[in-house]
Order: sequence, then C-alpha cells, then structure tokens
Amino acid sequence: MDKKHEQRSASSKRVVLEAQKKPVRAQPMRGPGANSTAGTANDTGHVGWKDGLDPSTSSVGGAVNLQTQQQAKMKEEFCTQLLMDGYVQSYVDLFYLTHRNDSSSHQQGGSGGSALQAIPTSHPSEGNDGLVAGSGGFATLELQEMEFLRDQLVAAEHCKRRGEIPDVMAAYDSLAAYCSEKQDTKTMIFFYEKCLEIARLVKDQVGEMRVLSQIGCGYHAAGELDYARQYLELYVAIAKVVYEHEDDADLRGEAHSQLGKVYADLAWRHERAKQFSEAIDVYKLRLDCAMKADDAEAQTYAQFKIGTCYNALDQPTNALPFLETNVRGDVMQLSTARQNGDAEGEGNACAALATAHEKLGNQQVSIEFLNHYVAIAARTENVVNQADACARLGQIYTAAQNFQRAREMHEKNYELVPAVVARAGDRVAQNVSRVNVGAARANDKLATLLALVKDDFHGLLEWKSARTLPATE
Repeated sequence: MDKKHEQRSASSKRVVLEAQKKPVRAQPMRGPGANSTAGTANDTGHVGWKDGLDPSTSSVGGAVNLQTQQQAKMKEEFCTQLLMDGYVQSYVDLFYLTHRNDSSSHQQGGSGGSALQAIPTSHPSEGNDGLVAGSGGFATLELQEMEFLRDQLVAAEHCKRRGEIPDVMAAYDSLAAYCSEKQDTKTMIFFYEKCLEIARLVKDQVGEMRVLSQIGCGYHAAGELDYARQYLELYVAIAKVVYEHEDDADLRGEAHSQLGKVYADLAWRHERAKQFSEAIDVYKLRLDCAMKADDAEAQTYAQFKIGTCYNALDQPTNALPFLETNVRGDVMQLSTARQNGDAEGEGNACAALATAHEKLGNQQVSIEFLNHYVAIAARTENVVNQADACARLGQIYTAAQNFQRAREMHEKNYELVPAVVARAGDRVAQNVSRVNVGAARANDKLATLLALVKDDFHGLLEWKSARTLPATE
C-alpha cells in the first residue's frame, strides 16, 4: 500500500515539474484554430491550430498571425519565468505592460490588480482600465526589449527586498526613460511616480525636483494642464528652497519657465472660453513666472494678453498700465528684430505697437507704426498683413475724420482682400471690406453733399437728374 502511495506521489511530482518546464500554450489545442485551413489535418488525423501556417501557402494575413503568435508565446514565457523565479510584482507589471492591447490576455488577467492600472484616465474613450487600454507602444516587442523590461523590473523588486533604494530608483528611472522613447506618456508617468515615492522616502530633494519636472512636463505634453500645474508648482516650491543662493538663479528660472508655459496654456483655455476674469488671474501668474525666469519676450506677451482681456471686460482703466508697459517691451522687441533682420518679427512688433497706441489714444503714433507695418508687409509680399494694416489705417483715418485718406486705405484693402479670401476661403472679410469702401466713399463726398443741400439746391437737383456734379465743385 505504501509503495503505491509513493509511486502516486512521485508521479504527481513529475507532473508538476513538467508543467513548470512547459508553459501553457497561448492558444489551447481545442480543435481548429484561427489559422487552420478547412479540410487539412495533421499526422494524427485531427485539425491542428498551426496546420494552416505552411510558409509556402500562407497569405500575408497568415504571416501576421504567425508573428502575433510568436509574440504571445515570447511574452508568456517571460512572464511565466518571472513567476517561477518568485518575482510576483515584476510578473504582474510585465504582464500588464506587454498585454494591454491584447483583449484575450485582458480577459485572462481578470480583475487582478496591478499598480500599472492606477494611472488616471483623462479621456472617456480610454475606458477605466488605465494602461490596459493604453497606446500600442508595447504591442510588438523585440527580444532585447523584453529582456530589458524584465531585467529592470526584476532589479527594482530584488533591490527593494534588499533595501538598496538608490538601485530601485535607478531601475524605475530607466523604465521611465524607455517609455518616454516609446512615446508612452502614461506609463512613463507611472514609473516616474515610483521614482517620486523613493525620492521623498530618502529625502532627496534634488531628485524629487527632477522627477516632478519630468511628470509635470509629461502631463503638459498630454494636455493634462491641471495635473501639470500641480506637479510643476511643487517643483517650483522646492526649487525656491534648494536653489536659494544668487548663483542658482538660472536653476530657479528653469523651474519658473516650465511652470509659466503651463500657465500660458491654461490662461489661453480660459480666454478661448470667454472666461476673461479667470484668464487674467492665470496670465498674471504667467507674468510672475516670466519675470522670475528673466524672459523678456514672455513678459511682453503676458502683459499684452492681460491688457487685451481687460479690454474685453470693458475695463480700459485696468488695461492701460499693462498696455503701457507692453509698449515699452514691444519697442525693445522691434529694435531686436531690426538688428537680426527678422522682417516678420519687425512687422509683428509694429502691429502690436500700433494696437497699443490706438488703445491709448495716440492716433498719430499708431498711424506711423501701421505705415511701417504696411511697408514691411509689402516688402515681404505678405498680403494678409497688408490687407489688415490698410483696414486698420482706414478705421483710424475715419475716426480722425480724414475721409480722403480713409477712402484710399479702404480701397487698397478691397483690392487685396480677394487674395486673402483665396487663401483663407472666408468671404466674410470681402463683404466687410465692401461695406467699408462704400462707407468711406460716402464720407468722402459728405461735405460736397452737405454744401449742395445748404447752399446750392438747384445744383442738387441737377445732380439728382443727371448724376453729374455742378461745374462749380
């Protein structure tokens, strides 16, 4: 009886060992597979799942399926080996990392948890599975890539058990950099979050700043502006403490520069939604970052946008200080553009100066800059800018009651508008230009008409009958 029991026990041990040596197939042998050909059979007389993959007869689709099966088998072997070696967390992470786009693998994975699933999903179309529904950066992997992922995950788990924290962070850092190269932002952020936990654990503030910067920039690139703001504000807060000396001004400036770019995009989002008060608040944060980063161009931009938003709220008194400062900044920008031979930049600076002076009521100065704007646009053959400048000059001359010059400018604009419409395909500008020309011509002849009405009634009747002005004009 004991011998039978020992034989049965030995037999069961052999079965377990065999199962460990030979991982389960990616596709179970249950009759015809997806690649089987009807009517074909293997040596045993049964239709096999590989029988339809004869290289001499398979189609392009068959070759693709073969590659898919090879990928699945390779991934399965790597994952199974990790589990057999006792690296459970590495197995879980590698499984979800390499099977996110495989629906069958997702079903096999069930609801088992992986930290990789904890990444927040920002778009409804991505579902609630986080990385399981992520991008296809890991759908197809080379052997060297699989080995790299396995080695880094194992190194992280092994060093964590031994308490070698710097090596754990180095492994996660390598994985994050790899995901960045694969343009898988969500997974990159996940691994940098791991690095952030470690940096905080060992109180490495320099490392914490570096990781916060990477995460913030990742969210910014992904369009997650609120998350980007959160992490980059933490980055700036630490930078103020760590880089407190005057020699560290450039390092502090880099932190403020990154945060300022996020503020600019957030403010533009509010401005586009007509939320001008919220936009002003965020543009002021952008201005503060630009000043601390010593970025003159960004300061000029933020000041102008703040003034523009105040004008949109019909608060010109609040707009004036920012626009006046913006004028001084644009003068510097104009000088720099001229020195560098940047005609487009010079034209934009002239247009901005003209706008600022027009809002400040300095019509003559605005006219001078618009004339420069027209000349530069004509020299560079920029029809759009030429038409814009002529229309703006026409409006300024009309406001100044210089109707002859207003008529000339609006007629010039009307000549240029067809070329603008041909580029943009928007006929609204042409209709507006037509109305402006008609109004300008009427204003130009208004004095003559009033003189006829007041002093030469018979001449007015002659004009009404013959549509010719009296010779006394």
